[in-house]
Amino acid sequence: MRESESLFFDIRRLRYHVRHWPGDRRRRLVLLHGWMDVSASFQFLVDALAGAWDVYAPDWRGYGLTDWGQSDCYWFPDYIADLEALLAAFHADAPVNLVGHSLGGNVAALYAGIRPARVSRLVNLEGFGLAATAPDQAPARYRRWLDSCTIRPASGRTRISPRSPIACRKATRG
Repeated sequence: MRESESLFFDIRRLRYHVRHWPGDRRRRLVLLHGWMDVSASFQFLVDALAGAWDVYAPDWRGYGLTDWGQSDCYWFPDYIADLEALLAAFHADAPVNLVGHSLGGNVAALYAGIRPARVSRLVNLEGFGLAATAPDQAPARYRRWLDSCTIRPASGRTRISPRSPIACRKATRG
């Protein structure tokens, strides 16, 4: 098993963790994990690589050893901006070989479209985006989401349900 080291960067007011498997700097690879994953999930891939690739894998905000943001949710623009800042911190010298899985695949593909000159190669592992929907479906979808997040007691005040994604994420933080 290839050994990794933990690097920390101050990125957009967060302490960002990046797992680094040192190797040949001319063969640099950046791996972006998916939802419900962390950078260490790529250990099997790093071990299977032929040659001594120099591999970096950040833990996204709120994942692994990276700080949580100050909001109760994250948006793709946050991940894209984080990626841009991360690449400036550890890979500013050349276009990057970028591999993303699931959430990371979506971020990688969006980033490659926005900054094509910064991406040498892109591999998207199951990052196909959200299901197609029509704009007129949005109100009902938001209504279902709000109903799943809140319980309305007789007092009329809203409290977070223990089953909501927000409550679950805050309860498991740390």
